Amino acid sequence: MLLQVDTQSEFRKHYGPIVKITNRYGSPAGQTVFSYRGLIDLSRMGAGSQQALYALSDLKNLFPLKKGARHEISFVPLNPDEPVNTQWSFELDVTGQETFKLENCKYKVWKVRQTTKKGDEQVDVWSALYSPDLEATLAKIYDEGTANEYIVRYERIRRLQQ
Repeated sequence: MLLQVDTQSEFRKHYGPIVKITNRYGSPAGQTVFSYRGLIDLSRMGAGSQQALYALSDLKNLFPLKKGARHEISFVPLNPDEPVNTQWSFELDVTGQETFKLENCKYKVWKVRQTTKKGDEQVDVWSALYSPDLEATLAKIYDEGTANEYIVRYERIRRLQQ
């Protein structure tokens, strides 16, 4: 279980490479995310939103991660309001490896820059600090390299109850 100020995230193997992440934000109502190996969110379900995507690219080719690797993943949002022939993609750039300290533990993490595009239009950019050992994104870096850069990170780790 990973924790930050008002968030508690429970990461559990679901099926094969799918990780089920249950997020609680200081209240019983939460959010469930199904993620490919803890790096690529495939669906997000909660009181406020429902999102899902179908990857058109083979996600198995992403792993193991290697510095300098670049992957483009085409996908279709599973949203009834999305126009049928809209081309979406994630561009993943593995920019390096570093050590991430979480309380008294240290983890090797990959820094993976993720750019979401709708056609040629850039929709979102952020970097994940991803632990392959935990199959979890331990931090996200937004507006990287600018004066507005900020990091959202987990601060504590606890063993899951069986």
